[in-house]
Amino acid sequence: MQMGIEAGIQRILLLDEARSHEASITSTLSSAFPQTEVFLTDSLESFHRALSQNEFDIVVLDYDLPDARGSELLAHLRVRDHEPDVLIVSKCDEPDTIRSIAESRKRYVVRDEKWVDSLVLAIRDMIRIRRLEREMSVIQERLTAANVKLEEKNRRLDDFCATIAHDIRGPLASLILKTEYIVEAYQETLDQRCVRLLTRAAESAHRLIGVVQGMYEFAKVGAGTVRFEMVDLRELVSEVLGDLNIEDSVEIKIGVGSLPHVWGNPSLLRRVFVNLISNSIKYSDKEEVCINVGCEGEVVQGAERFVRLYVEDNGPGIASEEIATIFEMFKRGRSHKDQTDGMGIGLAVVQRVVELHHGTIELNSEPGRGCRFTFALPTEAIRDAGATKVEKETLHEASESSCREPVEAVGPIRQLIERV
Repeated sequence: MQMGIEAGIQRILLLDEARSHEASITSTLSSAFPQTEVFLTDSLESFHRALSQNEFDIVVLDYDLPDARGSELLAHLRVRDHEPDVLIVSKCDEPDTIRSIAESRKRYVVRDEKWVDSLVLAIRDMIRIRRLEREMSVIQERLTAANVKLEEKNRRLDDFCATIAHDIRGPLASLILKTEYIVEAYQETLDQRCVRLLTRAAESAHRLIGVVQGMYEFAKVGAGTVRFEMVDLRELVSEVLGDLNIEDSVEIKIGVGSLPHVWGNPSLLRRVFVNLISNSIKYSDKEEVCINVGCEGEVVQGAERFVRLYVEDNGPGIASEEIATIFEMFKRGRSHKDQTDGMGIGLAVVQRVVELHHGTIELNSEPGRGCRFTFALPTEAIRDAGATKVEKETLHEASESSCREPVEAVGPIRQLIERV
């Protein structure tokens, strides 16, 4: 078992100008790590020569070299293309010195009467860490390759669904035209039962076309190469509100807070706000529709920064048992099924767009108390988003300041469009 631990390490380099324990060190390390080459140097010249001729995994450095040469050697090792792990040996046992070395992520061994044994234990720990790092690197590479294959399979599946949906629409449209023609041309000669059956057949075909169209649109979301850029959400939401087709009889009040810049695709993000805001208007059961759009603040997910945004309304709300499936294809709340047309595609598209931006979306709702959709979007380029790098400092300042401002309550939607 121990052989497996040391097997990954190839070379250890030591610098000991005193040469006081040369035989003991060489014998001990060779015995403890039989699969490892140990290079012992007794001068700076031989040390640098060994570094120039080989790549070392671990360097044991005497920090008590005169004229602060130990610090110089540390600086030299940091700028090498292949930076080895460094273990520092020194006679100094002051806590402040040891703490300073530990903060620089270097191992430290005090040169006392048992320092060689401590050296072996420290090197053994470093070997284990390096082995784990190599294993993690291999696992990461395999996961990356598996993710690439999975994304390719998903892309092919989406293309297949889009192709099937596209091919089905033509025959269905032809069926509807022929059925409606028969009803219109032969209505007087057909009995009423046949007319009703043909009319229902045409209506069913219309609904099926809606399902097929929904499948096609869902499959095409994010298809191909999605280009990401900096998006001003304040401007985007203003354009969405300006494009909404609202009846004059509908009274709508919308509050819009200061929205940040995010890293995303403008066309896809537009669909998120169009679907959420349109749903709030379409499914409202109130005489006055109230909608709020805003930013909760910044969050960190892994190594990336996101902002949490929300769209909330004063509509009828959704029962708790329906929330778990509300983002699924063709799912609609029971209270909505008899109120409006729709196939239940919109929220599935919204979730897919958010996930394409490496974010998450959730719904909080109670019957009679409206809905609040909260979703996260990145404030800077995600490493695998496939776009050019942005200035993270400028973006961070913009998103941070914009999320501090309060939500601005405004009047009817026509006033809102002028003031956004």
